[in-house]
Amino acid sequence: MPNSPRKDRLIKEYIHDPYFTKEKYPDPSICTRCGVVFHNGIFEWIEPPPKNASKMTCPACRRIMDRYEGGIVHLEGEFLQKHKDEILNLIKNVEEEEMKYRPLERILSIEDKGNELIIKTTYEHLARRIGEAVHRAYKGDMKLQYPESTKYVRVWWKRD
Repeated sequence: MPNSPRKDRLIKEYIHDPYFTKEKYPDPSICTRCGVVFHNGIFEWIEPPPKNASKMTCPACRRIMDRYEGGIVHLEGEFLQKHKDEILNLIKNVEEEEMKYRPLERILSIEDKGNELIIKTTYEHLARRIGEAVHRAYKGDMKLQYPESTKYVRVWWKRD
């Protein structure tokens, strides 16, 4: 049969994110924890929030409650120790800027281990942006790793 589909090829599976449901939230819906609004198929910050909006917990808040990160940034080195406050301010500024356009991109935690900072984020975009911003501002060595078939990124930055 010349028109039958091939059976010897692998079908690439969709990268599954357990925090995004297949069904849509009622429009509009508001997160009871952070106040982000699901409206017209997207999450956005709306002031004032719509009246009579359905209540829900957004995927970012669910990830934060479960401590389930989508990205991790490792910053280390002597330079970090000397400029930690500046770098932390840069990280907070990047998060604020990213949240304007992607409200679900948030920092889960920042762990300070002296000459190392470990930043965990809800999704991979923010982790990558933090790493790139630190690298752009302070140079040093940066590596990105996207494990195969996952929505996750590991960022390493170091400057001595």
